[in-house]
Amino acid sequence: MNTKNNETGSTNDGVAIISYLRLRKTIGWLGVSLPFTLLIVNFLINRFNVLNRAFFINPKCSMVYKSGNQWKSSISHYYYSTAGELFTGVLIAVALFMFCYKGHKKRRGEKGLSDNALTNLTGIFALGVVVFPTSSEECITDNLRVFLSSECTGYIHFTMASLFFICLAIMSMVNFRRTADQVSFGLKKQHKLFLLCGYMMLSSLALIFVYSVWIEGSFRWLDNCNPVFCLEAIALVFFGISWLGKGQVDFSYLPKKLHLIK
Repeated sequence: MNTKNNETGSTNDGVAIISYLRLRKTIGWLGVSLPFTLLIVNFLINRFNVLNRAFFINPKCSMVYKSGNQWKSSISHYYYSTAGELFTGVLIAVALFMFCYKGHKKRRGEKGLSDNALTNLTGIFALGVVVFPTSSEECITDNLRVFLSSECTGYIHFTMASLFFICLAIMSMVNFRRTADQVSFGLKKQHKLFLLCGYMMLSSLALIFVYSVWIEGSFRWLDNCNPVFCLEAIALVFFGISWLGKGQVDFSYLPKKLHLIK
């Protein structure tokens, strides 16, 4: 039976499927919520001492768990924390959604990768972030894993994470701003928002690189602010906003100065 998908996800045989709009919104909300969810979940588990309560674990077969700093030096360091499964689960979900997302086919004359090719690459890099966990110069006292990644693995992780954000930025700045007639590229109501999101992701990534290579360890007050976590959170929020905008979420409630979709 021949079926045809449309933007709302309906088919001519009445079978319900996930629409592109819903898929975009799901990816967007996962990106926006991830840093805050990790922070809150880790805080609550530690605050209520869940991992030392007999109701949840068998104390005869477990060591006493001592919580560490709730604010990790980076989002990736939550992999080792009580919210580790949430971190890996969200990234794997994002990767699967990216593999499922086909987008629009590349039109004649358009430069760059097609939506499908770019999202497939993004999905691969998202899985790479999970497969190659981040490293740490110091031992993590509240590490729930049986290992701590080596420095070499940490470099692979950083490369995968960087490529992940670069692909997301390209998708927002280029692919999301493509139009059927190609003449109005970047001129439609949401295109300014997509461009801003791409710039913010790349800027956050550049600042992380500058801090990690030349600044880290030079200013204790800055290190205590966990700048890598903050910059990664900013990049994830703008990644999410970009996909929410593509999913046609209404941003009209924002102040006039922020009405970038009009």
